[in-house]
Amino acid sequence: MAEAGTVLIAVRDSVLTDSLRFSLELEGYEAKLCERPLDPPADGALRTCLLLDQEVFTTLWGRGGGVLTRFGLPTVLMVNQRTKRLMDHANAAGVTTVLEKPLLGGVLFEAIRSALDENAH
Repeated sequence: MAEAGTVLIAVRDSVLTDSLRFSLELEGYEAKLCERPLDPPADGALRTCLLLDQEVFTTLWGRGGGVLTRFGLPTVLMVNQRTKRLMDHANAAGVTTVLEKPLLGGVLFEAIRSALDENAH
């Protein structure tokens, strides 16, 4: 595992997934595609966080909002637009950070670093 930590990517858009994986690996993270974010992470998943797109989150929310809190992984949610309803669902699901697209500057890496630091404690 990379020293910086592991980021599980749960994004449906394959072009965005490839771009995120490439960028994260350049930053020293181990980036893994997370096809089933409903499954619990592997035992001993230290310094791991979930990077989740709004489309995947909306599907997960429809299956039961507490699914993310069940696994205890810090979660960074990327959204198209913050709405009260979305923020309420994100808070109820235990999302660590909500980022609105476009992700400019180092905001994504700052959020991931913070989430991984939270998981390391």
